[in-house]
Amino acid sequence: MSFSPSLPFTRPILGGNGTSFEESEHIVRDEQPNVALCGIDQTDVPWDQGFPVCQACLAVAEGRMS
Repeated sequence: MSFSPSLPFTRPILGGNGTSFEESEHIVRDEQPNVALCGIDQTDVPWDQGFPVCQACLAVAEGRMS
């Protein structure tokens, strides 16, 4: 008997340091404070929650990604 779920299996996305994507501080531009550099919506998200910086945002900020 083969296993064929009707919905795809999902799991939390973990960064290189083991924290989940939702537990990251995202970097925004002054011109678009509601959108992080990695594309995540930051509307009504409080600043400086004490989480590590999002590695995707950091790569964009450092010019390693566009």
